[in-house]
Amino acid sequence: MTSSTLTITITGAAGQIAYALLPRLGDLLFDVETRIVLKLLDVEGAMPALEAVAMEIEDCAVSWIEKVVCTSDLKTAFDGCQLALLIGASPRVKGMERSDLLLKNGDIFRAHGEAINKYAAKDIKVFVVGNPCNTNAYICMNHARDVPSHRFFSMSMLDQNRAYAFMAKRYQLDISMLENLCVWGNHSPTMYVDYQRATYAGKPLLDVVDAHDWLANEYQEMVANRGSAVIQARGASSAASAANAVLDSVMMLLDSHQAYGAFSMGVCSHGEYGARPGTIVSYPCHYNAKGQLSIVEHIDLDPVTQKYIALSFDEIANEADLCRDLNLIG
Repeated sequence: MTSSTLTITITGAAGQIAYALLPRLGDLLFDVETRIVLKLLDVEGAMPALEAVAMEIEDCAVSWIEKVVCTSDLKTAFDGCQLALLIGASPRVKGMERSDLLLKNGDIFRAHGEAINKYAAKDIKVFVVGNPCNTNAYICMNHARDVPSHRFFSMSMLDQNRAYAFMAKRYQLDISMLENLCVWGNHSPTMYVDYQRATYAGKPLLDVVDAHDWLANEYQEMVANRGSAVIQARGASSAASAANAVLDSVMMLLDSHQAYGAFSMGVCSHGEYGARPGTIVSYPCHYNAKGQLSIVEHIDLDPVTQKYIALSFDEIANEADLCRDLNLIG
């Protein structure tokens, strides 16, 4: 058996999410012969910290690392990249308008998109974590015009994992028996947890649990506001749980056999369920009969669910309009 390599580029690689993620990248490998060529990108001022991260990776003494490259150069980072994990983004700070955040991150993701277009491998998959991840993925995709739109994704798995955790805790359920509990829309307070199609031990969840009013109201708010609660509690945004959600998501992207039922993924919309075509939207996704990752079709949504989903879709569309107003995309 001959060995193969997977070239992974990680941006914001000196940050906390990457720090929690890097030692676990071996979980992505389903072939013991595969090695990872790891390219770590961050700004020039972060190079000393990034070199220290590389030292720690070396000290893990893992067999699945082919080599580690630390760089602040986009060409070096994305040359031959097969999987791009775009974690680095400017955080929103006090007094900053959303347009200010989009403008600052727009420059970052425009540059990443252009570099991916020029240097990445033809089979590249781009997974955006840095917030606002749906819109950052949209900007990146629009500046990598030679890369098919179905190769761009944004993370909503962290919201899904939070939804699973709250559900299991509230009703004392075995979390491994929950399925099809998916998140629609934007990674923002407008996201919607679709509990009505969830199952527990193969049965409809709503046949197992009570307090449906809690599910429709407080539950939604708890999931949507969990990120803010973590920031308030630890003085920094989610890192370990975000890294875990990155792994959960990328496992789905790399191997269809990891998917059980429907799962949440931000993908490029073609107008499904009323979203604006060309925007990056979280949908319930699955692998179809051809083994392709696709949006779950023919979901019968009740009027209340449609209303909440439409609000989140509108927010994503408004951010896309703002990107055009700010000349972040052509």
